[in-house]
Amino acid sequence: MDTFHQKSWLGYLAIVRIFVGTQFVQAAWPKVFGGHFLSGQGRGLGEQLLAGAAKDPLLWHRAFIIDFVAPNAHFFSYLVAFGELAIGISLITGCLMRVSSSFGALHNANIYLAIAYANGAQANFNRLLIVLHIVFVCASAGRVLGIDGLLAKRFPRSPLF
Repeated sequence: MDTFHQKSWLGYLAIVRIFVGTQFVQAAWPKVFGGHFLSGQGRGLGEQLLAGAAKDPLLWHRAFIIDFVAPNAHFFSYLVAFGELAIGISLITGCLMRVSSSFGALHNANIYLAIAYANGAQANFNRLLIVLHIVFVCASAGRVLGIDGLLAKRFPRSPLF
């Protein structure tokens, strides 16, 4: 109840955090439970990555996508689907925000470079998500309306909360 009486902007950030978490869950749900993303040995992800890799501005990232991720698309399709779901649940509940938002920023940076760099609207959305994840990490956004607030009281010296 103390979190509602504090004069802080973190309450507003919690609303943004929960909204971004619902976006991640909505994106991950059909991938995990719809079946088409995880079926076919990850061919859908591999084709999507190879189609956008030519526009990747960083040569080392393009080589990483073409030489490592695309041949192992089956593994990475599971990693993307369940990673997005885990990040979304963490953002909604406010649990381990610094860890999950770090992974969220890395995930959206990879999407930005591999697929969305040339697509204006998708690129801008990924840029916004990267910035929001960095803000969530720096502000410890899970301390208000989240489990991290309870864990921070229990473990005051832990840098995770």
